Amino acid sequence: MKENIRALIFSYSNSLYYYAGSTEEPKGHSTIVSYLRDANGKLQKFPSLYRAKLALMNVGFTQGWLVMQSPYDEMIGNEPAQKSELFMPFREDSSR
Repeated sequence: MKENIRALIFSYSNSLYYYAGSTEEPKGHSTIVSYLRDANGKLQKFPSLYRAKLALMNVGFTQGWLVMQSPYDEMIGNEPAQKSELFMPFREDSSR
């Protein structure tokens, strides 16, 4: 796996699912993302952060970033809110 490829897990306000993928963009940018997809080509949805982390670990990642986005600022006419990214080392243990 290339060193400049970052694993990302996306969390959206009011969403029941997490989405996972990767990008070659630097930290703070996630416009061009290759999302994990199922056998039918649909985006994979994960019911928990832990399941998304396991999926990324299964394709070789040992660390990633949780990207949290909220549409609320835009809904009331303000500038889009900044995305926040939280670094996460991936470990296969019970401390989810």
